[in-house]
Amino acid sequence: MTAKSLIEISRKDPNRMYMFVVGGCGEFGMNLTIYAHKGYAYVVDAGLSFAETYEIGIDARIPDIAQIEAILGGKPTAFLITHGHEDHIGALPYLLEHWPAPVYIGPWAMELVKEKLNQLKNREPYAFHEVRAGDIINLPEMRVHWFHVPHSIPFCCSLMLEGGEHRVFHTGDFKMNGFLPYEKSLDIEALKTLAGKAPVLAVVSDSTNAHSPGHCPSELITRPALTEVVARAQGVTFLTTFSSNLWRLQNILLIACELGKKVFVFGTGMRRSLEIAQRLKMLGAEAACLVDEDGSKRVERKDLIVLCSGCQGEHKSGLKRILFDEIQFMEAREGDQVIFSSRVIPGNEKPLAKLMSMCAFKGISTISAREFPGIHVSGHAYSEDLKSVMEALQARYTIPVHGTFQQLNTNGELSNKPTVDVMNGQITALNADGVEVIAQHELHLQFVDSFSRRPMSYDTMRERHKIGDSGLAILSGFIESEQIEIDMDFVGMPFDNDTDMERMKAKLMAELKGLVRNIRNSNDFNYESFNDRARLTVRRTLSDRFIKKPVVISRVTLFEDTHDGLAD
Repeated sequence: MTAKSLIEISRKDPNRMYMFVVGGCGEFGMNLTIYAHKGYAYVVDAGLSFAETYEIGIDARIPDIAQIEAILGGKPTAFLITHGHEDHIGALPYLLEHWPAPVYIGPWAMELVKEKLNQLKNREPYAFHEVRAGDIINLPEMRVHWFHVPHSIPFCCSLMLEGGEHRVFHTGDFKMNGFLPYEKSLDIEALKTLAGKAPVLAVVSDSTNAHSPGHCPSELITRPALTEVVARAQGVTFLTTFSSNLWRLQNILLIACELGKKVFVFGTGMRRSLEIAQRLKMLGAEAACLVDEDGSKRVERKDLIVLCSGCQGEHKSGLKRILFDEIQFMEAREGDQVIFSSRVIPGNEKPLAKLMSMCAFKGISTISAREFPGIHVSGHAYSEDLKSVMEALQARYTIPVHGTFQQLNTNGELSNKPTVDVMNGQITALNADGVEVIAQHELHLQFVDSFSRRPMSYDTMRERHKIGDSGLAILSGFIESEQIEIDMDFVGMPFDNDTDMERMKAKLMAELKGLVRNIRNSNDFNYESFNDRARLTVRRTLSDRFIKKPVVISRVTLFEDTHDGLAD
């Protein structure tokens, strides 16, 4: 790829569909793919990835928006959102600030995105267009069919993208078996009909469970197992699962009604999911078993189910706060039980082990999918499901995405068609004559602050972490004629005591006065030069003492006097 932008290249070469993978390959999270055709660019999903544990004060990672726009050579034409999970919509509010393009999105995901915009105090009137399975959207040089697929969140769709004669089926997250009667299963015959209208160039396929043999079960199979463990409760049942999984939450409500129990919801995400479900009229009589805080106090303990966040051991989750006695009105006691109706996301084993250890300390029994597999099912297709979709589509190429490289490779091995290996930052040109990788970019990231929710650059995050790790020294004051007044403040520096700190200040002051004597009559004696030299001098002396190099900020003002070269 030359210096020309992707939009320009696609405009001049209408005989190919261009696919730019921004995230989701070789990793979990930040699913974002851009398709370009005849000068128009379409963003399919706009996800974030969660921060690494060492990224202190950071909640999430998103793409570097300015870099992506530079590669595109302009702004995208529209956003096409398959469903409402964070790894598919989490970056959208930030992208919209820079790219206020129309958003085609299902009703559930739309509710979530609008709430995120409200949290960011973003009141801009973005153009949201609600779409549902079966809809066909005609956009500039692109026609999009929205095809229903089951998943662990409502209103999930795969997309058939048609750019001229090029047809690409982007699966998004999916499985085959739905949560009947609330969610339909994937209609494989309807998929064959859609695919049979014209040749399909490529299937861009979810790889999450490519290594799992057979077919992914329906949410329906969790009903008997969950009913069994909830029914035997002698105390309160605390049940934690993924807050976005409405089908699991609805299943618990149905079980509670069947067993004559009540359900109290303690967790912002879970409450939000149930509130959206009620607004969209997706809950029926099962909602009658819900109680508020006051109602939960009037229910006999063995008849109460507490739905709470914390299935991954999150620090501020409802379950953790209850177990560590941080909630006055809700106590976990000996004889209660905690059900972990979820899988363990790799990396979360340690915080989960702490929660289970606290349960053991309190005499609370724990039940997880490890020893009771029926209490959780995945929302992603297994190997036979993936094969069924590939067989139905008969696409010329299979392009695995959404997973680690092991999962991408396994998914590719399931196909009997040529597999196209892609990775983040790669731009691939596709048509019936072949595939060409035209560019590979090293993509940058932005990091979302935990409190302000604003993104920052890597350099800004690194500076913050360096202050936390190595400390901060601040110099302020002025130099005028023979008068040198410099104050020093230290943050996070491991001095033995105040006397030790004062000795260091005296030593640094002597060094700074020596610096003034050495350079004050030179042409380098100006604000920028002096403060830069002062910063290096202080950092070197402090690092000699503490090994690590602290961040040093020097803001010493120089006033003009009779000395040559003395400048403000």
